[in-house]
Amino acid sequence: MEKWERELNHLVNASLPEQVDRRIHLTLDQLKRTRKKSFGLRFGTTAAAAVLVLSFGLTALSPAFAEAMKSIPVIGSVFELVGDVGTKRGSQLNLTTNVGRQIQIDDYAMTITESLYDGSSISLGLIAPADAKDPMGFVKDVTFSVDGKRLPSFSGGASTKILDDGTYAGTLSLHVDDPLPDAFTLGILSRDEAAIYAEIPVERKGENQLFAIAQTGTWNDVEVEYEDMALYPTSTKLSFRLRGTDSPFWEFKVQDDQGRVLQPIGGHGGGTSDDKHYVYDFEPLETVPESLTITPYLVGSDSTTRIDGEWNGTPITLSQGKAGSVTVVDQKFEDDNLTLTYEVEGERLFEQANEIWLEDEKGKPFDKGTPIRIQGRDHRYQLTFSNVRKTDSVFLSTPRFNAPVYLEELAVVVDLEG
Repeated sequence: MEKWERELNHLVNASLPEQVDRRIHLTLDQLKRTRKKSFGLRFGTTAAAAVLVLSFGLTALSPAFAEAMKSIPVIGSVFELVGDVGTKRGSQLNLTTNVGRQIQIDDYAMTITESLYDGSSISLGLIAPADAKDPMGFVKDVTFSVDGKRLPSFSGGASTKILDDGTYAGTLSLHVDDPLPDAFTLGILSRDEAAIYAEIPVERKGENQLFAIAQTGTWNDVEVEYEDMALYPTSTKLSFRLRGTDSPFWEFKVQDDQGRVLQPIGGHGGGTSDDKHYVYDFEPLETVPESLTITPYLVGSDSTTRIDGEWNGTPITLSQGKAGSVTVVDQKFEDDNLTLTYEVEGERLFEQANEIWLEDEKGKPFDKGTPIRIQGRDHRYQLTFSNVRKTDSVFLSTPRFNAPVYLEELAVVVDLEG
């Protein structure tokens, strides 16, 4: 056992991998090896959107395809419907490029609605008809190209959600470390490049700022080299290198000078056994603060014991273990949909906000959407549960969370002034 791993067990008395990939939104199996022409998963933070590998296989357009496409409604921006906080902001800032291209993916009909590229990640919005069997089915033999040249390496992720009318809406994101032109055609093609499945116009929009960090720290023979912090309209990106370990075993708290903690939204990376490079994504900054403080922290495996409280329409507070608590402060019931407004307090705010459920008296969870943070209230959220009847006895459930152990000796302050 490595020295750092022994120290981790001493600090938090817990195993490592199970908690890391769940909370930092990374797939460690993907990150442990160098990314070469593979399409990995990027895990979201809610159960509302199923996270899938999205691959394409295009056949000739068929009458069935044309008929299926008639059922797809005009729904506006997919990014605003089902995107994360970054793609939603990109759409609100009018950084998207309309695509409106209908394609057939094997036996499935699909429309790619829009693309988004601000210099950080490439995102596509897509919709599929309600009668699609599996519009995001796994098709492994696929790769991507830019202006006809195959991408040598990339990582990516996808999420889907069923809308109220049964229509599928989803997003696909690609992370490419190599420089890309300001405008290009994104090709989706077979791995042997014999077939081009789709060609999507992508245009870079929006400005970015890069702030060098250039600081190195060591903890138990593991070296972290902070490279830079990049500010994009859709994300705040922390780039760093790890040496002396096979996996990213800590998480990062990023906090501005006013005390606001940035929400983590994803990440990717990989490398050799001696030198690994990672990029962790956090929510975009609407206004640039004077500084950001980056502090790594450790957490152990959380208890599987859930804490339940019967919901009777009045405010209720549930402990979430050592990390903090959640308090439901309001509710709105409409058309069998119950929207709860709640606040979280504690040390792991975004995990606490996402990992709550509403269950019936038999322990069956109700379908839930994506928690939406209320603007201007950093730790207050709204979450909608569907198919809830007024006659149901419902219970609010949440797990117990361990408190983080901050590695203060590795904290750095990034000056964003000037």
